[in-house]
Amino acid sequence: MATYVLVHGGHNDGLVWEKVVPFLKKEGHAVFFPTLADPDKTTLDGHISEVCALIENNRLENVILAGHSYGAMVITGTADRIPERIERLVYIDSVVPGNGESLFGIMEVCGAGYQKFGLVPTGPLLIHCFLMRKRSGKYPRPMPTAQRASSLSWANVLMRK
Repeated sequence: MATYVLVHGGHNDGLVWEKVVPFLKKEGHAVFFPTLADPDKTTLDGHISEVCALIENNRLENVILAGHSYGAMVITGTADRIPERIERLVYIDSVVPGNGESLFGIMEVCGAGYQKFGLVPTGPLLIHCFLMRKRSGKYPRPMPTAQRASSLSWANVLMRK
């Protein structure tokens, strides 16, 4: 069975996955869905370190790492730091950041500025994601997903059904 680490978006917590987790566990998968530190009290680097620590402290291997919204920045940084432990990246309603990009920067380029969402331009959402590795096959294959899916369909996507 697979091991999943599900990373929530900004200003949220791990409980956003509560409807998806039972479907994955029912299939016999191990599922971790941490609540990251308050984004007003840490950085993107801090969030990446939290997820890396979870994976390393639990000795997880071949992890399917899923990130929602801002969580995409976190999973990309995590895969950059410990690619040998990651099997696949799943981006849910998010962006796939490149080296040196921030979530707000990407939103601005796409014409979806943070002001439209009532977000405050502070904290980790403004931090640029600097990657150590180039995307030359060192990253697991990303698996983008569509918007507004039900919990069951998210579980099916995560399990590759």
